[in-house]
Amino acid sequence: MLIDLNEILSETGKEKQYTAPIEKDAFSVNRDVFPYKKKEDVTFRIVNEGKKVIKVDADIDIELTMPCSRCLEDVVVPLKQTVSKDIDLKKTAQEREDDIEEDVFLDGMNFDTEVFVDNEIFVNLPMKVLCKEDCKGICYKCGTNLNNGSCDCDTTELDPRMSKILDVFNQFKEV
Repeated sequence: MLIDLNEILSETGKEKQYTAPIEKDAFSVNRDVFPYKKKEDVTFRIVNEGKKVIKVDADIDIELTMPCSRCLEDVVVPLKQTVSKDIDLKKTAQEREDDIEEDVFLDGMNFDTEVFVDNEIFVNLPMKVLCKEDCKGICYKCGTNLNNGSCDCDTTELDPRMSKILDVFNQFKEV
């Protein structure tokens, strides 16, 4: 949804509220796609602070389906946040180029709500998603989810400093 900011800039102190739906079915970042489990309409409150400065407040309430970082099982990750940003519309073209964040969701005097919400979701994504705190992950040899049971793989790790001795033993096994 695009919001024309000219209407709000007509007088200092003018305030307007908008409700914008999240139109996409999934959040994408790089090559990862995370489907929305829940997506509420985003409420925007835009206030003209004067001198071509506007304040944008947004309430975002979503849930994303993301894979666990250890076992790759799907996990529902809730993201509920209130965002408040001051946007200076009197910046020069060069200053807008330097401030990458504002340049993305502003196109002239149009405010793109979808891009704004995507930026806020991206900034607030968790670094690591776990299905449970003590997730055991997957076996690095066969890929079995170790939360569901163990596998018969030999997971003994040898000290790399002893690799030459292991080579000697392996030579005798071959004979």
